[in-house]
Amino acid sequence: MALEAERGRDAWLAKFSAALHYQKLDPTATLHAALNHIVDVSGAAQGGAIILDENNTPYLTALVGFHLDDDQEFWATLISQGLIGFVLHGRQVKIVRNISTDPRWIGNPNALTSATGSAVGLPLRSVDQNRIVGAIMLIHPQLDYFTAFRVQTLERAADILGAAIENALEALYLRQKTQVYQQLFETAELEKNNLLRDETLRRDLSAMIYHDLRSPLQNIATSLSGLNRVLASADRNISHDLIDLAMRSTQQITRMIKGLLDLERLENGRAVLNQRPTSAADLLRDAIELVRPILTYADQTVSLDVESDLPALVIDIDMIQRVIVNLLENATKHTPNGGRITVGARSYENNRVMISVEDTGTGIPPGLRDRVFDKFFRVRYQNAPTGFGLGLAFCRLAVEAHGGRIWVDSEQDHGSTFAFTVPIESSDHRIDTRRPAARTS
Repeated sequence: MALEAERGRDAWLAKFSAALHYQKLDPTATLHAALNHIVDVSGAAQGGAIILDENNTPYLTALVGFHLDDDQEFWATLISQGLIGFVLHGRQVKIVRNISTDPRWIGNPNALTSATGSAVGLPLRSVDQNRIVGAIMLIHPQLDYFTAFRVQTLERAADILGAAIENALEALYLRQKTQVYQQLFETAELEKNNLLRDETLRRDLSAMIYHDLRSPLQNIATSLSGLNRVLASADRNISHDLIDLAMRSTQQITRMIKGLLDLERLENGRAVLNQRPTSAADLLRDAIELVRPILTYADQTVSLDVESDLPALVIDIDMIQRVIVNLLENATKHTPNGGRITVGARSYENNRVMISVEDTGTGIPPGLRDRVFDKFFRVRYQNAPTGFGLGLAFCRLAVEAHGGRIWVDSEQDHGSTFAFTVPIESSDHRIDTRRPAARTS
């Protein structure tokens, strides 16, 4: 029976973590969803949850089963002299076996569904366990209701919620910063003839990227690792699928930041290329796998068309792979759901290989094709994808750093083909790439 209870608890914890995932990193929605699930599984009649800000003052609150005229006064009482205060200051679980006699229970009697009963308070800890981010309180009309097994289940749920709230708050911070960056970039676009020549603006933007994006990203990665530890005994398929999705997103942001830093280095002529021979087919297959989740979500198909017996490319593999990923991501954004993308590689003049990414998207107006590789430039049309216009600028600088060139052929409403050239190895060091150019999705 004990084993069955453990398995049942693990299954519920997996469903609980999945329910928080579906709140899309919204702190308020995450807190309310979590409290409802915890009240439901515990059988409690009433429940409350509170999240503190950096100054340890209430930031978010949620209540289930209460009908209060003034919930601020209610929370202030619980924090200053009630159960929540004991939990926050003691940094540990507090159990009230009888709310009618325990001096730690201070609350509004009119707010309770029963004059007698028991209660439990649980801290919500940060992933590193060094900070209390909030607390949960549950009330049941039965005396001494919260047994050791129930409390253990609630503690695990509280750990998951603490990590989820920390992630949601970091994501909210990033969204707020993104709005600031958008305004800065829009201003730079309107006044770029003057502002983009200003060294101070460039340094300020770089500093924001270094300090305002890298630190929250590291916090999210740490939180995901902690969440993985919390769910170590839960349903492996569900929990790991959720964590893998979040980790891929974190890796994508990391690639974006690395691209921005390389963009600055390339602009200043400080590119240090680590050129090594590699197969064009392997390079393209790896790039496709990196954007596979985006292609799957958009129901887009991608085909690989690589000329047989191509010489080995001699390139900075990481940099050119990011060029291809940028072009693939750009193609998915401008191609409707169900569209097609073709990635190819074939011999080109002057001992080079041409790599291309062709889509069936909206295309580019003729007057704008020469400008798409400019920094901060974006093609504007109705329902166009948003962005800062830095991806294609990075592509141009990275390709030119290899002595190649990049261009686009496009027909409006019939798609675009972005192509670029890279150097090859001498003929006596060829890599066999005659594997079949199979459809990859």
